[in-house]
Amino acid sequence: MRIRKLIAATAVAGGALTAGLVTASPASAAINYDCATGEVCLYYNSSSYGYGAVYVQYDRIPNYQGYFFSQGRNGSSGAGVEVKNHAAAVDSWIGSTFRVYYNSNYNCSVACQDIPAYATRDLNSSVKNNNASGRNI
Repeated sequence: MRIRKLIAATAVAGGALTAGLVTASPASAAINYDCATGEVCLYYNSSSYGYGAVYVQYDRIPNYQGYFFSQGRNGSSGAGVEVKNHAAAVDSWIGSTFRVYYNSNYNCSVACQDIPAYATRDLNSSVKNNNASGRNI
């Protein structure tokens, strides 16, 4: 899994460099991606439903209220829906464990789930559609 992501990241970086050299048009240099190195993506659907809309997370978020899924390369199912209590899968492109919490403010007293570095996981039944915060640990 990690090798696949490293190869994909290298290909995206090389493609962006090539696109920039071929033309100066900003539209043609745009890259269609959901998640890249240093990011964590939360998806509206699980893998069995094609992931759907995405929320790209760059830093720790103590409360997902007010954050929304957007259309991504996996479709628009869930686009515009609030991230809090609606995530079904996580794609980690960071070098540390990412933890999804059932409660806000990183409270694991009810439930939480760890996503290993550079891994993609469907959320378990305890936190699927019951996610309130997330951070790398």
